[in-house]
Amino acid sequence: MKKLLILLISLIVILSLSYAKSSELKLIGIAIAENIGEDEYGLTTIDGLFSIIHFEDLPATDTFPVYSRWMGYGKHHIEISIVTPTKDKVLASTEDNFELKNNNEVIYSFGYLKDVAFEDSGVYWIQARANGKVIKEIPVFILKGEEDLNPEDFDANPIPIFSLPCIEVYENDHGLTSLSGVFEYYTTSELPFEDTFIIANGFLSGEGNFTQRFEILSPSGKLIYSSEPQEFETNIGSIVTVTDNVEKLKFEEEGDYIVKVYLNDKEVLSHVIKVVLEK
Repeated sequence: MKKLLILLISLIVILSLSYAKSSELKLIGIAIAENIGEDEYGLTTIDGLFSIIHFEDLPATDTFPVYSRWMGYGKHHIEISIVTPTKDKVLASTEDNFELKNNNEVIYSFGYLKDVAFEDSGVYWIQARANGKVIKEIPVFILKGEEDLNPEDFDANPIPIFSLPCIEVYENDHGLTSLSGVFEYYTTSELPFEDTFIIANGFLSGEGNFTQRFEILSPSGKLIYSSEPQEFETNIGSIVTVTDNVEKLKFEEEGDYIVKVYLNDKEVLSHVIKVVLEK
């Protein structure tokens, strides 16, 4: 009887762990932009980050893409929607299905929120759902004419919206921040190797001065990079992208390199950069 009980308990634990692994999914980035595409190397470009839309008059409609970045394992259905300020009506949405075959695999998705009908000015919301559950919400500020934002109506703390490795960060022709060469992993035929890249951390809205920094840990848990703290100022409705050029970082082993982002010394985001050794 005792052996049978132990066997049953073990089976329950195994099934529980298996279920947890198969249902694991984490949102590690979300943003709206003027355009999302690929560069000449097939890497992602996120062109023209924004969170405010000015209209001369309302009601009016607009169409724009939304980028989301996920990490986890298993099969998942995601939905990105824009809802009214009262969050009681979906104005437009985009959906995607994907399967992550390796633990902590990173994937991105993007789709267009088409012909979004804005009746009045106010704070609308982008909602990210995974398997039917709301994972994160970020605001979109809709303004009419010369209307401006009132800082007293919003939280003073910025919202961390993404942390990602890329090759270049620049301003586009409209003066909006853009990122190119966004990647998810390295595939290599030999170890160790070195590479230089940018870690770009995005913060939305907030009011005041803040400090951010990040760390990179090897698969074995060794701290291999620690950025200098950077102070930045943000305002309600703004998107601030803080960057650090990681020079000739040495990758000595295969596996998940963990990036941890801190805002005022509190961890607010984490994700992995995978190194896959070709067999």
